Amino acid sequence: MEPLRTGGFLFRRFEPFDLKTIGSRKRISVYHGVDIDDRYTLVFVVKKKSRVLQKEVREWFDIGARIERHYGYRILRNIVLLDAPICSKARALMEAEGWRIVEA
Repeated sequence: MEPLRTGGFLFRRFEPFDLKTIGSRKRISVYHGVDIDDRYTLVFVVKKKSRVLQKEVREWFDIGARIERHYGYRILRNIVLLDAPICSKARALMEAEGWRIVEA
């Protein structure tokens, strides 16, 4: 999580979220936290060798929406800690939705 610290993301509370609680079997790590400005934040940690495509990004959007329904409040910041190549269209889609991409 060092790339988050160097990127200026500091958290008061930071804990892992088990995707099985919302019925997902994706092989990504998701962390839920509250930053120092009291904003709820989700951090998706993606480590893979193949390229990240738009289809996967849309699935992440769906996972984020299901996590919001699980907790019952809006997540204000979504961050992807990415250790994989990403398709340019997928990057543009994430940036258009307001997601932050941090290269690991």
